[in-house]
Amino acid sequence: MARVSVILPVHNGASTIARALDSVFAQSFTDYEIVVVDDGSTDETASVLAGYGDRIRVISHSNRGVSASRNAGMRSAAGEYIAFLDDDDEWMPEMLARCASVLDQDPNCVLAYAGVLRVDLTGAPMPNQESQTDSVDSPTLAQMLARPWTAVPSQFMVRHATAERVGGFDERLGGPEDIYFLLLARELGYFRFVPELLVRKTTRALYPKALNRERHFELLIQMVRERYGARASGFVRESQRRRMKVMKHMARVLMEQGRPKDARRCLARLIHYQPTSPKAYRRYLKTFLPTRMLHPSASAEDSEA
Repeated sequence: MARVSVILPVHNGASTIARALDSVFAQSFTDYEIVVVDDGSTDETASVLAGYGDRIRVISHSNRGVSASRNAGMRSAAGEYIAFLDDDDEWMPEMLARCASVLDQDPNCVLAYAGVLRVDLTGAPMPNQESQTDSVDSPTLAQMLARPWTAVPSQFMVRHATAERVGGFDERLGGPEDIYFLLLARELGYFRFVPELLVRKTTRALYPKALNRERHFELLIQMVRERYGARASGFVRESQRRRMKVMKHMARVLMEQGRPKDARRCLARLIHYQPTSPKAYRRYLKTFLPTRMLHPSASAEDSEA
């Protein structure tokens, strides 16, 4: 039986899945199995996967989303530890070795996670590499409830028993499912950070994905409030602040691209968060002006508050 089960969900990833898989085969740690879950792909993903033969195990189902795919992979997994890899991400050769070593040495640690290098679609490093974890390497549950603490699934390895007790990824959440998973896992034990950049995370355009996920974030807030009550007030407040920042950023970029209708959708959502803010309404109304009439300082205004 393999020590580590690598779960790799994929949907229409024919152009990226080979790089992800090859990064697993390049690992210095070799005691692993690979379970690929094809989430209803309609491109050439199945053909690419077939080329790997019995080096991988493939599960196929209709398109149900990444959470359902990860859960299907976990149900089929045999390893003591589980590591997740998205189809457009890659691991450095020491990823599995470093994370497994942390879990081996500390039975009270339920999850180990590594540093991530964010790259664009060309593979070039993104200019802003600030940590999503706010420099908190081994967060307490209180810290995770004070503000959202995130490590993307490609960054972490979790004990199989912990993932089972958590119940896997909540399939109602499309986007913030990892945030809720991490909160539940932290109730069962602590996390440890591997201070090396062992993951290459591909960063894609925010629009329209981030806007389409807004209803999932609302559900996340509701679930966190129900589970943790007043202890999660900071989490709720900071989550909303971050979502407002995303909406403003997307609107600014879309306006620069000459896409006022798309920008308007983002700014309508911003008004949802700031219904009494005159500035939010001014931003929205500016999208109706001809582009040549927009003042050059508009982007500076968007960066405020």
